[in-house]
Amino acid sequence: MKPNSIRERVEMNKRHWNAKAFKNWKEKASFRLQIRDGVPYLEQMEPKIGPYLRDIQGKKVIVLQFGDALVLLACAKKGALVTGVDFSSQMVRLAKKSAKECGVNVKLVEADCQHLPKSIPNSYFDLAVAECGIFIWIENLGAWMKSTHRVLKKGGKLIVSDFHPLSICTSEWKEDRPLSFTRSYFDQQPRVCREENTPPSVEFMWKISDIINAAIDAGFHIDRVEEYYVEEKVMKVPPFIPTDFLLVASKR
Repeated sequence: MKPNSIRERVEMNKRHWNAKAFKNWKEKASFRLQIRDGVPYLEQMEPKIGPYLRDIQGKKVIVLQFGDALVLLACAKKGALVTGVDFSSQMVRLAKKSAKECGVNVKLVEADCQHLPKSIPNSYFDLAVAECGIFIWIENLGAWMKSTHRVLKKGGKLIVSDFHPLSICTSEWKEDRPLSFTRSYFDQQPRVCREENTPPSVEFMWKISDIINAAIDAGFHIDRVEEYYVEEKVMKVPPFIPTDFLLVASKR
């Protein structure tokens, strides 16, 4: 049954990620060990956001929709004062276990990033970070951007690396056949998605311009936007369209 309200869609996605959390956590075990042992995870695995997270010792960093918690853990290992937010209770539970495993202290909050709770203070963080698979779970981009803008201090930066919406629109590409699209780039109807042995989820489609304009409307100054190709991505995307994009914005 298709969910009819924002609350129903959020709850559906929570159930989806609570069910996927442990499998996701197990798959990332080797990366957690690297972070624990001091391997420069951000520089090696996140080359686009890594340069913005080079000198963060003592900086207050909020990681939004932290998911597998790898960026969260890597920032804490660099000495940042890290708060992580995710709406999945299971992701939060496993992130606590991961932080202990990696020998870092982090603050974890179970909440919807579209509406960060008032317990997270205004104008507090130096950096807000989010990466890979963020905006497809966000129904209200404006609320997400405004919430993030609220908790950043003046001069603070939002740093996002996410899947490019064009790559989400395409079917799996093979060299011996033309590229095809599974949906229009302009089709923004929410879609109910189903995976075997996992509760269904609802995904949302946003154009690059939607994301940039939402940031501007929230009060951000856009510092940089990049569109780029990552050959190692699991998704089979041809090299003539981007797999990912980077957004860096400042609170002024």
